Amino acid sequence: MTRRIMAVAVISSAIALVLFLLPLAIAVFNLFLADAQATLERDALHAAIVVDPSFSASDRTELPKSPPGDQLGLYDASGGLIVGTGPHTADAAVRRALAGQSTRTNTGGLLVAVVPISASESVTGAVRAATPLSGVWQRTLGVWLILALAAAAALAVGIIAAGSLARRITRRVEQLTLASQTLGDGDFDVRTTPSGLPEIDRAGAALNMTAERLGDLVMRERHLAANASHQLRTPLTGLRLLLESGLSDPKADHRGILGQAIERADQLDATIDALISLARGGSSGSPVNPVSELEAVERRWRGVLESAGRPLRLEARDDLPHPVIAEVALRQILDAVLENAVRHGSGQVTLRARESHGAVAFDVTDEGNGIPLGADIFGQGVSFSGGSGLGLALARQLAEDQGARLLLSARVPRTQFTLLVPVEGAGAAFSLARPL
Repeated sequence: MTRRIMAVAVISSAIALVLFLLPLAIAVFNLFLADAQATLERDALHAAIVVDPSFSASDRTELPKSPPGDQLGLYDASGGLIVGTGPHTADAAVRRALAGQSTRTNTGGLLVAVVPISASESVTGAVRAATPLSGVWQRTLGVWLILALAAAAALAVGIIAAGSLARRITRRVEQLTLASQTLGDGDFDVRTTPSGLPEIDRAGAALNMTAERLGDLVMRERHLAANASHQLRTPLTGLRLLLESGLSDPKADHRGILGQAIERADQLDATIDALISLARGGSSGSPVNPVSELEAVERRWRGVLESAGRPLRLEARDDLPHPVIAEVALRQILDAVLENAVRHGSGQVTLRARESHGAVAFDVTDEGNGIPLGADIFGQGVSFSGGSGLGLALARQLAEDQGARLLLSARVPRTQFTLLVPVEGAGAAFSLARPL
């Protein structure tokens, strides 16, 4: 690729130089030619002024000195050379001058300029000045050599610049290729850096955006897998226990047990749909009734807590504002916190909804022994009783995705988790509010 870029740059530079220098070289030659002819004509005119118009062949006329190699001659009306240098008899240029016409010509390797000498309105002679054309060529070739050297220098600079640019482009393209390969290998953290080349930077920005989107998609899918495995384990265990109890008790109400099993299977199906929708960003926030949501949580968990001998208490006012959050997300977060209270807490569990600084706070409190200071309860894999430690970590991530915050608001003497959900129109008031 580097060679191709350099070849294109060199060819383009060479063509540009030729198109520029060829007319310039011709113009230089024509300029020197016109200058030499004008100099000759000026010398001839000067000599004609010096000569007396009424000269005769017997007069001893002196002409100005001419440069070495040049010719300067005085011709009479008959075309004969009287004094100076040049053809002994008039040539075509002298004859035209004797006819009254100043002449410039290029003949026999000489530049010739002839001016007539007049007296009493008649031509009495002519002055002829000539110089070798080789002098013009020498001056022209000198300038052409300078132009050629300048062109070679410009071409060399072009080659160096093209090589530098080609290496720069090639290096950036190789980095893009490597980044693409890394992205294809599953590393979604790969990013390209700006190069100062707009076209390549746009490609790099597109690659960065693709990597970010793919990473977000894969992360959502991973969260889906982890969340699904964690959130579905308890309902599946409950369903299994329900079916096993029906099988082990011949006198059990099998029809009623099957009905409960179908109801729990429907709940599992709804949970799976909700998890998929959340993982793929398909659930947007909308105002929800906090009292209705707490009552739904109470219905789902009262039986589980009663079977463990633990009471469930609900506290909420009917006039609370409606927070903005996806309903399925709110249920998943509260279920995760309730499951944590069931697994790791003890005593009465209290569900409370209250207003707090532009948000609605959902408190889940139990009478457990508290959580040690310094423990990162929301870290993945953190558990104090052999659990997976995924529930609270996923719940906090889900809350942040919805613009809410899940906090450990009290450690001792009772454990309390608080979910802060902004109400509609809270905006900066919620983001700047105190945690509780």
